[in-house]
Amino acid sequence: MNRPNERAALVARFEVVPTAIVCDVYDEQGWDPPALCAELRPRTAAGAPLAGFAATIVGRQERFEGPDRAKLAAADALEPHSVAVWAGTDAGQYCLFGDLIAATMQRRGCRGAIVDGGVRDVAAIDATGFPVYARWVSPLQGLGRWRVTEVGVPVALRAAYGPPLMVRPGDLVLADADGVVVIEAARIEPVLERAEAIVAAEAEARERGAEGLSAEDLLERYGHV
Repeated sequence: MNRPNERAALVARFEVVPTAIVCDVYDEQGWDPPALCAELRPRTAAGAPLAGFAATIVGRQERFEGPDRAKLAAADALEPHSVAVWAGTDAGQYCLFGDLIAATMQRRGCRGAIVDGGVRDVAAIDATGFPVYARWVSPLQGLGRWRVTEVGVPVALRAAYGPPLMVRPGDLVLADADGVVVIEAARIEPVLERAEAIVAAEAEARERGAEGLSAEDLLERYGHV
């Protein structure tokens, strides 16, 4: 799935799939749910669809002087149709980046960011339509307090249920008002196909429900309510 056109087409299809439906597909298959912790909320561009391929950026909390050139390089290296996943699990309540880094990511074709930590300049970022999901918002900068140490490596992030969820480069990240899910690369296409089928069935069920079909009848007919 290295061709840009193929990646763009898959992202466009996922953008109209709710995260809740993806979780339902996993439950249906008996797989562990792929949802990240509920603290990750839309801090900018709320309501905008966010889907793309995970590009992981890892850091650690430490005191240092001067610029964090690794952070700048990580932002500059992002590819089109990616979602930057910032693993700042040990970070304090300060931001990992602000509007200038967000603008760099956006120029590179990155579709949004998932931040296990904080973000700032949310009004400026929001004005650009760049979606950022983060655990908190803080005016305090991370420069001198938290630095990037690795990029493009698997990271473990807090999950909504069960043990930490591994996020690997190339996994599919999907986020909406309900939260954030991460679909393993090997399951992207089968999950998408089943999710699209459920979306279509639920649309029909809503129509039948509006016409007066009972909840019991909807369950009997569609197997899902």
